[in-house]
Amino acid sequence: MAILGIFVGGFVAFTFMVERRDDIPADWAIFLGSYDSEVFPDPVETTEQTCTEDLPCRWAVTSDTAVVMMFDDQRDACRAADTLPRTVRHDWLAVQFTPGALSVQQRADLLLHFDSYYRSTDALDDLPWIIRRCP
Repeated sequence: MAILGIFVGGFVAFTFMVERRDDIPADWAIFLGSYDSEVFPDPVETTEQTCTEDLPCRWAVTSDTAVVMMFDDQRDACRAADTLPRTVRHDWLAVQFTPGALSVQQRADLLLHFDSYYRSTDALDDLPWIIRRCP
């Protein structure tokens, strides 16, 4: 019984660790500019300019195509997605797209890059993790 408990506990801890998205660093967003410069060209860290008392993001990275914001609280990410135009949310991230800068497929590709942090892109299917409405 103890072995089963250890196995289940380990599995739950591993799953939690793999599925967390609140620890994506701003450096990962900046790296995307060199990895896929078509969907996120020349990203720069804009935390001081973007994150305010009303928009309490942990960090923000801006390119010509989108502003990516990481929040400490999913509710704050949800509020950002609800109040900022052209913004979608996934867990602790809110991504505000620049009008006309990306096709639908390119927006999906950008979001996929963030979801693939700690995860194989082979396991992803049709962006089911994009949260369309906040609770």
